[in-house]
Amino acid sequence: MTRKEFTCITYYKFVCYNMFIRAVTKKTSTGKTYECHQLVESVRTEKGVRQRLLLSLGRLPLEKSKWPRLVRRITGILQGQTVFFKESAEIEILAATYAHRYMEKHALDTDFDPIQTVNMDSLENHHVRTIGAESLGVSFFKELGVPACLKSCGLTKRQIEIAMLLVIGRLVHPGSERHLYHWAQHLSGLDELLSTDFSRLSLNSLYKVTDVLFSHKAAIESHLRARENTLFSLDEAIILYDLTNTYFEGQASGNNKARFGRSKEKRSDRRLLTLGLVVDGQGFPKTSQVFAGNQSEPETLLKMVQSLRRQDPTNNTKPTVVIDAGIATEENLNALKEHYHYIAVSRKKFDVPDNEASIIIKQTGTNKIEAKRLVNGEEVVLYCQSELKSKKEKSMQSKLRQRFEDELSYLAKSIRKKGCTKRYDKVLQRIGRLKERYKSIARFYQIDVEERDGIAIRIQWDYLKEQSDKWYNGAYFLRTDRLDLSAQEIWSIYVMLTQLEAAFRCLKSDLLLRPVFHQKETRSDAHIFITVLAYHVLHSIRTRLKQRGIDYSWVTIRDRMASHCRVTNRMQTEKKDMLFIRRCSEPESFHKMIYKALDLPDVPCRPKKKVFKICSDP
Repeated sequence: MTRKEFTCITYYKFVCYNMFIRAVTKKTSTGKTYECHQLVESVRTEKGVRQRLLLSLGRLPLEKSKWPRLVRRITGILQGQTVFFKESAEIEILAATYAHRYMEKHALDTDFDPIQTVNMDSLENHHVRTIGAESLGVSFFKELGVPACLKSCGLTKRQIEIAMLLVIGRLVHPGSERHLYHWAQHLSGLDELLSTDFSRLSLNSLYKVTDVLFSHKAAIESHLRARENTLFSLDEAIILYDLTNTYFEGQASGNNKARFGRSKEKRSDRRLLTLGLVVDGQGFPKTSQVFAGNQSEPETLLKMVQSLRRQDPTNNTKPTVVIDAGIATEENLNALKEHYHYIAVSRKKFDVPDNEASIIIKQTGTNKIEAKRLVNGEEVVLYCQSELKSKKEKSMQSKLRQRFEDELSYLAKSIRKKGCTKRYDKVLQRIGRLKERYKSIARFYQIDVEERDGIAIRIQWDYLKEQSDKWYNGAYFLRTDRLDLSAQEIWSIYVMLTQLEAAFRCLKSDLLLRPVFHQKETRSDAHIFITVLAYHVLHSIRTRLKQRGIDYSWVTIRDRMASHCRVTNRMQTEKKDMLFIRRCSEPESFHKMIYKALDLPDVPCRPKKKVFKICSDP
């Protein structure tokens, strides 16, 4: 009971073997009151009779008149009494639950003789908690040195434990803070791995530590960048940058960054939040930043680059930044030249000489990519053409043509029907709206509308197939200021952007970055930051496994490791004493393979043994 809680105790004075139940009304620091129940006993002390707490019962789902019967039944179980007339099913279930909790709480730690005669019918397994995936998360959270970093930031021991719960919970069982709260108390053995107790964890403490973590974002990201460089020998010669967005559930009216924009998930009905992420060539995050949902992509690059340089101002190397066409404006490319090289998808197309020889830079059974390397002043332009991309674009072209021409045909027929719009200016407006909706294909159509006395009488169109085929040919241009790279090297560095796309997919699907349920700006930013921290741990685990030849997805690892559990075995000896042995389940072959590859013990926690002595007076 803390000083912030005012306690009013009402005693219900019925006594059975010196034990009774009392109701306690508590007031929290927020002013809310609630009632809970406790199993206590009266004891004589030098200061008189006092009540000693034996067991917290929570909110007892039983009317007050039945409490004496419940106490008598609990006492009978604790004393090993045989009953001839059982209580009601409701009381029997509660009595068995509370009696076993009492036994486990008051059992004594002991190294009893491993050879015991026990009643096999009394063997029960309970308090099962998952521990496999959690042990991986805890090990790499510590290996990345995050607890030491948080301690240097001024976090207390309890705050660090809750921070580990937030990050590892996001890694192992992603969901909201409320979802995490129930997972920590009823499903996971994470608290045993951390040698702490989450059974009395408050939901409010999760939110408070979330805010504290986010307030130290810059220091934590800087630490992780340095630590990962050391652990995995990263050189940061290649830097990948891109943006993605996630959507809100709710209006998020209190969040200035929540804006309508172009959603990657086609959720135009929801306000958005944009995440900018910088990763290196091996997929390790370097820095992140949250922008408004309608943030223009080109404007974010220089902010992120400056943020990255502030983390390591002494670094005089000139890495190569890889960006997509949406960010690669002329202004951005010119600004990068001072401290960085660049490889970018061109926003414009160049003329390619027919006499320039092309080379094959990749060929598989389903695809062939050819390239031509052209020197354009101080830049190298790489013309790339992919057969697979060409097939995809032509399929899109065919679908867009069909839809656009269906709309035009419907419009052409409607001007001949009674009651439909026929005015020349209105028909032109409808055609304009169609062109706006299908602008990627409408540019290749020549549309003519004949009119007579202000009335449209005919609509005709021609499709410029030759121009369209040149556009939808699977070609794209790469630009770079690195004149020392060959065509193969330029293309190989560019396709590293797929690592960033994989990171975004993992953040959104495996770690549930989307949707955002928080309505406040700081909380939604912190939600994204914790998800990025979880990705640091996830990517470290997968990188170590890949080094050992294991390339499972994180979802596969997480789901299969969940079958490794921590369980309490309860049994009765011939002396009627109750033994409690809490231990990890026997690891399966998959568990052992993962533990061995990560140099971790396949028994994350040592067994615990307790004995409860049955006596006539508990």
